[in-house]
Amino acid sequence: MCAAVYPLREGFAPDDKHQVVSVITDAQGKPVRQLTGPTTPGLHRIPWELRRSPQAAGDTESGHLVKPGKYTNTLHSVLAASLTMLVWAADPAAETALAPGPATPANPAETQTPLVLKIAVNDIYCRQTACECLAKIATREYAGLVEALQKNHKITLQMTYFMEVFDLEKAIRAKSHDGVICKPWTALRLAKEAGADFKRVADIRDLDNSPVMTGVFLTNSKSPLKSLDDLNGKRIAFGQQDSYEKNHAPLQMLAAKGVQPGECLYQSSCGENLDALMNGKVEVAVVSSYALTASCAVDFAKPEDFKTIASTPEMPLTSLLLDLRRVAPANAVRLQNALLDLSGDKVPKDLQGKGFVRPASWKPRLENPEKPVNP
Repeated sequence: MCAAVYPLREGFAPDDKHQVVSVITDAQGKPVRQLTGPTTPGLHRIPWELRRSPQAAGDTESGHLVKPGKYTNTLHSVLAASLTMLVWAADPAAETALAPGPATPANPAETQTPLVLKIAVNDIYCRQTACECLAKIATREYAGLVEALQKNHKITLQMTYFMEVFDLEKAIRAKSHDGVICKPWTALRLAKEAGADFKRVADIRDLDNSPVMTGVFLTNSKSPLKSLDDLNGKRIAFGQQDSYEKNHAPLQMLAAKGVQPGECLYQSSCGENLDALMNGKVEVAVVSSYALTASCAVDFAKPEDFKTIASTPEMPLTSLLLDLRRVAPANAVRLQNALLDLSGDKVPKDLQGKGFVRPASWKPRLENPEKPVNP
C-alpha cells in the first residue's frame, strides 16, 4: 500500500467546494484511481491499495491490482504538490549479490590502506538488536569481528545498533551509513527511495550454520488442508510488505498457481500470525522458518501443534550489504575477502556459528503487493 501525505494549517475552512483529490496516473499519464481526503486541519494521508478504480460492469481491469511500473500521485485543489510512487521497490531483474572480484593479496595489515565503514545493524540474532521473540537465543556479538578486522585487515567497522527496524529504515533513508547488517530485503526495498545501490557482500550463517531462511505456510495439525491448491477461498495471515518471506514470496507462489485466498490479514510479526491461526481467525499462517524456535512461538505453542503446507524458495536470512554509491567496488571486495577469511575455523567466538559465506544469487521481485484486510 502507498499513501499521499499532506498537511493542512489551522484556519482553513473546508466547504463543499474545497476538496483534496488524489489522482493516480500511470507512466503514460492515463488515470488509474481517484481518491479524496480529509480537509480538516492537521496531517493527513490518502492511502492507495495499488488497485484501479472500480468502473462499470464489463471493465476487466476494474478494481484489479495495478501492474508493476511507475505511478504518479498528484494532489489537487487544496495542494498543488506531486510525488512519485514506485510499485517496484527494487529492480525486478537486479542481482543482489556482489559481483565476484579478485582475491585480496595476503599483505600484512601494516602495509594496507586503512578502510573505515559505517555500518547500521539490525540482526535478529544479535544481542543488541534482537526482538523479544528471539531474545533468549540471540547471543551474537560483533565486537570480536570488529577487533579482528582492524588487527588483521586494517578495516574499521563503525557499528550503530538499531533495536527497531523502523529506526534502521530511517537511517537508510537518511543515507547516514555505508552499509547495513540486516535481513537484506529491509535495505533492498528502500534502495531506490534512498538513492542507494546495495549489494550483498556476505551472508551470515545462523546458529545452526545455515545462511538461508524460507517463508512457511502453516496450518493446524488436524486441518484437512494439505497443499497450496487447497487454499482457494481460505483465510490466510501474511506478513506486511517489509517482509519478503512472509508477504511477497508466498503471494507470488499463490499467484503462480492461480490460488485466490479469501480474507487476508497482513500483520507485523510471526507471533501475531500464529495467534490468529490458533484462535481460528485464519486457517493458514505464513511465518518465517525460524519462528517455531523463537520464544514468541514456543511460549504458547509447540511445533507439533502445526503442520507445514508449503515453503517458499530459500532466501538469505541476514546479510552485510554495502552501498556501492558510497563504497568503491574494490573496497567492497576487500571487505568480502576479509569477512570470509575470518569465518569457519577462524571466526571470532562471539559471532557464534561459522560466520560469513559468499552470497548466493538472489533476485527478489516485488509482485502481488498486499491488499487491504477484507471486511
